[in-house]
Amino acid sequence: MDKKRINLKNMNLKTITLAIPLLLLGSQASFGQLAAKKGITQEELYKHLNGLFQQGTAASKAEVLKEADYLAKSKKEEDQLLAGRIYTGLEKNDKAEAIKKSISKKFPKGITARNEAFGNLFEKNELTAAQAEAEYIRLSKQFPESSYDEKNRGIYGFALGVVAQQFAKEKNLEKVNSYLDQLKSTANYTNAIFAIGRELNQQKEYAFAQKILEPVYLNLSQQKSEGQKGNTGRQYQGGISLQYAEALLGNQQVDKALEILAKVQQESPSETATIAYAKALEAKGKSLDAFQLLESEVIKNGKEPKIMAELLPLYRKLNNSLSDTTNYLKGLNSRIDEMLVSKLQGEMVKKEAAQFSLVDRSGKEVSLASMKGKVVVLDFWATWCGPCKMSFPGMQAAVNKYANDPDVAFLFINTWQKEENYKELVNNFINENKYSFHVLFDEMKDRDKSVVTAYGVKGIPTKVIIDKEGFIRFQSSGGGADVEKIVHEISTKIELAKKG
Repeated sequence: MDKKRINLKNMNLKTITLAIPLLLLGSQASFGQLAAKKGITQEELYKHLNGLFQQGTAASKAEVLKEADYLAKSKKEEDQLLAGRIYTGLEKNDKAEAIKKSISKKFPKGITARNEAFGNLFEKNELTAAQAEAEYIRLSKQFPESSYDEKNRGIYGFALGVVAQQFAKEKNLEKVNSYLDQLKSTANYTNAIFAIGRELNQQKEYAFAQKILEPVYLNLSQQKSEGQKGNTGRQYQGGISLQYAEALLGNQQVDKALEILAKVQQESPSETATIAYAKALEAKGKSLDAFQLLESEVIKNGKEPKIMAELLPLYRKLNNSLSDTTNYLKGLNSRIDEMLVSKLQGEMVKKEAAQFSLVDRSGKEVSLASMKGKVVVLDFWATWCGPCKMSFPGMQAAVNKYANDPDVAFLFINTWQKEENYKELVNNFINENKYSFHVLFDEMKDRDKSVVTAYGVKGIPTKVIIDKEGFIRFQSSGGGADVEKIVHEISTKIELAKKG
């Protein structure tokens, strides 16, 4: 994303992989060029730095750089971490990387070194529960929890949850119970209950899963009904509700599960919630209701594989084990098309597309003006963007579909690359994956002159459909991996744009 205005608090959260806050506003400390002012607080420093970033001038950036250089020389780990985040914001990637590489060695008992060590524990999925427990005990001795401020201790509760989940996987309920007792006093308890409950359900330990999930579910429901706000684990309410309902179903308490799932479906609809609700309806003997629920979801959002895997068996069951679903699928496709066209027609806009001229991989200059008379599909992307790359098989299928249509052109605009050798990276990526994309290189250094800025793009991937007269008709961000869905949506947008 374009970070001309950078919020350092957000930078902190994004750059600490284990989401353990390293800096607490309000703590007393002296920093950077503000050190001469005695009693400066970290809150004041953040305000000062954010103000400089928001100015976006060469002078303000130079001032921020001075602060970062001073912090980078500090003997405090927190100062150096902040310097690294500032360097990242200023796109001084070499300096940021230098801090990242050296900080664990400089502070072998520091937060970074500790987080990296615990991170290795979290990544070792092949460990048995006993091995994970032994590793946790070893790390707790190497990095005693009492050595860190209260605000930096969250990782220990998270680790306890990981070990408990491993014991749940091995159906060692006594150990699970023991770890849950230790977790109750931590901020990680709700998160741990969600993960452990899910594992217990997978192991069909429904009675124990219901026992641990029920009080958390009831507590979260009460918080919601009372309108409580704050960090109380509410973000897990949907997931806890689904796990609790699954445990209830496993214990044959269908009516109670249905009540919960109906509420989740209404308040927080999702693919997972829909499937769970359909299964509960079927368990209650309401197969037709389950079928209609799934079918309406497919018509509204397309043929998601997991939904279809539940829908077609139900169709066969309701039609006396009919094996041939050809005619049904044909009719379903028509209804999906009608719904999508209606939806997209409501999303159509008509605004003049910003003109541009960029160089492609062969060095040839390509302008939007030269595409007049064609429907043009722009796809803004970068080599570091996971969702961009995830959608590329679908985009390749769309390119293939329109390969012989002279009225349609696809342009893949590579943007927001920070590497000096970005063209080499792009060429290698395209060649290795054998994509036939027509790639153009955006302006990388001066964001104000970039095409991505001219089109008001806030995040990538972003796809823009421009009609034959040069008007933007569709602009949307986000990616997906469903090839059929991508092709269907892009094709529908193209055909609507052709009609003007």
